[in-house]
Amino acid sequence: MSDLLFPTLPPWPPSWSKRQAYLHWWLCIFMTGVGALKAAGFLRHDLSQIVGVLEFLGGALLLPRWSHIIKFLGKGGAELSLRMGCWFILAGLGMIVSTRKRKSPVCWSQTVLCLELLRIRGGNSAFGIGVVMLLAGTLAGFFLQTFKDFKAKSV
Repeated sequence: MSDLLFPTLPPWPPSWSKRQAYLHWWLCIFMTGVGALKAAGFLRHDLSQIVGVLEFLGGALLLPRWSHIIKFLGKGGAELSLRMGCWFILAGLGMIVSTRKRKSPVCWSQTVLCLELLRIRGGNSAFGIGVVMLLAGTLAGFFLQTFKDFKAKSV
């Protein structure tokens, strides 16, 4: 995790071999900020507040500076924290995929960035787990919307 130095800016000039630093930096800023806005009730759409909590939590977990969390996670805690951050973000993005906002280029671009960061850091297995989290979020979103519709009809 020493190669991801957030909040220090990524190395300059940008290079393909250092893209993980740029992906990490972007996801920390963007997903934490957008997640906080959604969780607070701004940027409203179906499931936006639940998605916002997941995106905010994921963005916060991406930060490698939470020493108490890293110690709690044990050996390799910094890397696991980064992966867990991506997993939370992907679950939230999966919930968006279950809504009418599924065509949003912003949603899909952040999905690609998270999956690429996972692939760079952990190879195909980490990428695969990311895809599973995206699908789990999608299924959870469909379930929540169905439950909401069912509850509305029964009242």
